[in-house]
Amino acid sequence: MGSITVVGLGPGDPGQLTLAAKEALDSAKRLFLRTEIHPTTPSMRKWGLKWESFDPYYQQGASFQEVYGRIVARLVEVARTEDVVYAVPGHPLVAEDAVTALLKQDEVKVEVVAGLSALDAIYAKVGLDPNSGMQVVDGLALEGRELHPDWHTLVMQLYSPQVASEVKLHLMRFWPDDHPVTVIRAAGVEGLERLETVPLYEIDRLPWIDYLSSLYLGPGPKRGFSRLVSIISRLRAPDGCPWDREQTPESLRKFVLEEAYETVEAIDSGDEGAIEEELGDLLLQVVLQAQIFAEQDAFDVQDVCEAISDKLVRRHPHVFGEVSVSSSDEVIRNWADIKAEEKAKPGLSESALAGVGTALPALVVSEKLQAKASRVRFDWADPYKVLDKVEEELAELKEAMEEQHGEAALTHELGDVLTAVVNLSRQLKVDPEEALRQANARFKRRFQKMEDLAEGKFAELELDQMEALWQRAKAIVG
Repeated sequence: MGSITVVGLGPGDPGQLTLAAKEALDSAKRLFLRTEIHPTTPSMRKWGLKWESFDPYYQQGASFQEVYGRIVARLVEVARTEDVVYAVPGHPLVAEDAVTALLKQDEVKVEVVAGLSALDAIYAKVGLDPNSGMQVVDGLALEGRELHPDWHTLVMQLYSPQVASEVKLHLMRFWPDDHPVTVIRAAGVEGLERLETVPLYEIDRLPWIDYLSSLYLGPGPKRGFSRLVSIISRLRAPDGCPWDREQTPESLRKFVLEEAYETVEAIDSGDEGAIEEELGDLLLQVVLQAQIFAEQDAFDVQDVCEAISDKLVRRHPHVFGEVSVSSSDEVIRNWADIKAEEKAKPGLSESALAGVGTALPALVVSEKLQAKASRVRFDWADPYKVLDKVEEELAELKEAMEEQHGEAALTHELGDVLTAVVNLSRQLKVDPEEALRQANARFKRRFQKMEDLAEGKFAELELDQMEALWQRAKAIVG
């Protein structure tokens, strides 16, 4: 059984090879290069070294991950019978996914011989102390990556103008389009080194970008969520806005509800601009509440995000764990079971109806209470039996009306009717709140069309004339 020695070739100048790296290369009986397109390789040829390159893998592979997998498989295959030296640009542990995979496998022994990283040369060229706050990311693996625009940032492996275009679009989510950036090629390599500072939106217009190129961005103004958090913190500061400073969780309660309802209304409208605006207003209430509690050393908005992230992972074991589900109904049942376990207190039996918020609209509360009761089998067998119950409750309401039992009795009986109707909607798998919201929209649409048809004389009409207009309006607007 052989072994694999991974050697770092440094950023490109042969003079920057470490002594240990040079000795490992000279003594190699079987040498592989991740790529021979590197400024060190001409000198390696002069030293009489011979190698096999993985460059053809890049031309054949459908993705970089496929290429790295094939590299690892080939190296391990050869190392089963002889010692192997695998040389990579820069430092073996910086932006080298194949090396990371090699270190994770346990079939053959892997030793790493450090090399000077391209980072070191870049730090010197842009005058950057990484201790001041730094993030280093791979330009070939930016998708889904959240970045901090208030940090110094290095994007390695800019690779080509095409890759630079994709990198640009991702970076513009976090930095302004015209934020100054420095593109660095072959930092520290005499004769090849090049630096140019351009606006972010222009980086893919530099035709000389290649596999030796990287990108540096200095800290920029906050954007997105971090900008909102910063603004709310400023408004609540001692010299901030007097109104915002006076607010408490209790005083903001009504705004949370109002913005939630306005968001729903915007969603119903289908107007994307209105939806974006109302979602922002709703998010404002979340961040403002969290800021107030942060000032009380209770929790902050990051704690809120972590708590909901933990809950989502915990309640989706079929996504983040080993649980299998066959339908959305099974997902809902699992969610309810996990939630019940979370809420359960040792030694205490919690009501099956626990957890329904009392601040919700009464129609929503009714549906949630009945849904919870259904989970412990307190429910009708089919919707027709519920329809019978609706008719029974209507008969009792009619009796209370005819016998003039008074407001309390009418309220009681009408409540029973509404409860039965909600139960029927649940049996039919129709959201009662949504059904009523759509009915309200229809009523408004038809009534306003009646007013149009009346040509300013609506108030003068008799009831039968209004009914006739209603039927016409219904036929016109639905």
